[in-house]
Amino acid sequence: MKKLYELHLLTSALRIVGDAIERVALPWSLLNRTNSLLSIGGFALFSHLPWVILPPILGRTLDKTKRKVRVAFLALLLQGALALAIIPLSSNLIAFYLIISGISALDILHRYYGLSLIASMTLREEELQRLNSTLATVGNVTSLIAFPLAGFLSLKLGIKAMAIDSLLLTSGALSLIPFLNLEVGKREAESHETVEFDTKLVFGILTAVLVFNFALGSARIFIFSNLRRIKEGELLYGVLKSVTTLGSLIGVSALAYITHRKSVGVSRPLLLGVVLQSLALAMLGFPALAVLSLSVFILGLGGEILNVSLDSIMQKYVPLKKLGTIRGIFDAIATLIIPISQILVAWLIEGGVPQEVLSLSLGALAIASGIWMYREIK
Repeated sequence: MKKLYELHLLTSALRIVGDAIERVALPWSLLNRTNSLLSIGGFALFSHLPWVILPPILGRTLDKTKRKVRVAFLALLLQGALALAIIPLSSNLIAFYLIISGISALDILHRYYGLSLIASMTLREEELQRLNSTLATVGNVTSLIAFPLAGFLSLKLGIKAMAIDSLLLTSGALSLIPFLNLEVGKREAESHETVEFDTKLVFGILTAVLVFNFALGSARIFIFSNLRRIKEGELLYGVLKSVTTLGSLIGVSALAYITHRKSVGVSRPLLLGVVLQSLALAMLGFPALAVLSLSVFILGLGGEILNVSLDSIMQKYVPLKKLGTIRGIFDAIATLIIPISQILVAWLIEGGVPQEVLSLSLGALAIASGIWMYREIK
């Protein structure tokens, strides 16, 4: 199982590079061809639509599949085929959007496979934190390299950069062939079955997380609201994204380092992530550039610590046979909550509500929901 986990680190890294190419090459190819910002809106819609509709269905499918490696293999192989197919079909807008949705849907399967794989390896909190934080560290390091590389490839090759994406995804799929007949979690499944599924506990945790997501979902609106007053806002936005990524990398690397040396559990890192992100959200309403820069760094720092801890909590408290289904329902609702939060906050700011008051209020809501999460776990 350790070898399979190491392969998952590899395939996840390949998937992140491929995702970077897709997120740069595809929208820019679309914009250059149509010269319409509405086409970019369509790209965003068809990229996110599968995350609203499909997670519960795909999660349940994975739960019922014993040989989960085959699901990951097929997901990567089909993504590779779609990445190649979009090159000649890029002139057909309908086909373009449908292929984007297909790639996004297969991403869901690969993510849930990784969640189930780690859950099948252990139920111990410190080991779950170590495995999840290592995976997140690999992802963040890869992202730092992948996006500049994707920009260069897109500039030089345009839509043809998707051929490299296809090659990476296919290579990842082929690396899984020796494990296609392995039943993930077969040996460890008994330990998961001995843990009684506490519906009230899981429902309480997930409800608190959704309230927290509603508050944090507004962060992007505050950033845009502050930057629109600045002449070179677009450039600064790109710089701030890098600062957030740097914060994420530092946070998750520190968590990975600590969990390799001593047991920290999940509740304390979760509370730390909540406090950091709530503080950052409260600060985002204040337009000073220095405050904004510090806020997005703290936002990234706390974000990955919190995400890793939430994955570990779900893997610990949800039985393996229900993990994909429960996570799918949660992701579908969370995907809907974030745009609702952003639209509401944007409407309030445009309506004249001081953004400082809004950010402080939402920061308070975030910390309250975070304490709710912490108390449910403790």
